Amino acid sequence: MPEQKYRDVLKLLYAMTDGRTAYCVVGIENQAEIHYALPVRNGVYDFLQLSHQVSEAASAHRQAMKEMKSEHSDNLQENEEPTDGEFLSGFWKTDRLIPVVTLVIYFGSDSWDAPLSLREMYSGTDNVILAHAPDYHVNLIAPREMSDDEINEFHSNLREVMLYIKYSKDKKTLNKVVKEDIKFQSMERQAAEVINVPFI
Repeated sequence: MPEQKYRDVLKLLYAMTDGRTAYCVVGIENQAEIHYALPVRNGVYDFLQLSHQVSEAASAHRQAMKEMKSEHSDNLQENEEPTDGEFLSGFWKTDRLIPVVTLVIYFGSDSWDAPLSLREMYSGTDNVILAHAPDYHVNLIAPREMSDDEINEFHSNLREVMLYIKYSKDKKTLNKVVKEDIKFQSMERQAAEVINVPFI
């Protein structure tokens, strides 16, 4: 039985880019500890999601072919039949995938010192070999690695959570930020509960 992996959050996102609607599947991973094999783990998640899309396409094609055969009494036109390659993969030449983007939110207060790509995980391999090896890059949101301006781009209480984590080991700066930033006075309960968790 195929290995099953479940994300913390998985949603279909659509947004306007260059005047067109763009779709992607966004996965959110909440990370409390530094994960030193994260590129591999997230790569498995993403490719399982892409594989699921291929399976869904194959299932839809099988159902469509079954209905067409029933309607046309098995007299399908030649251009309605899949090619050998399409039949083998279950994925038609005109089919397309929805991109999968995984964001990792690190809730620890330490600096992230783990690899963010497969290339960083490979051992002293010659660049000639690496040029042909697959790579995968982690999209990481880590408070200690972000400037205040970057954190201020958040439009939810995640902003306050990120600021609190970033300065949790610098009590003087933390007290100043919490006292001077009025948004800390009107946080949602869930955000306050996250802040109350000890950050190591």
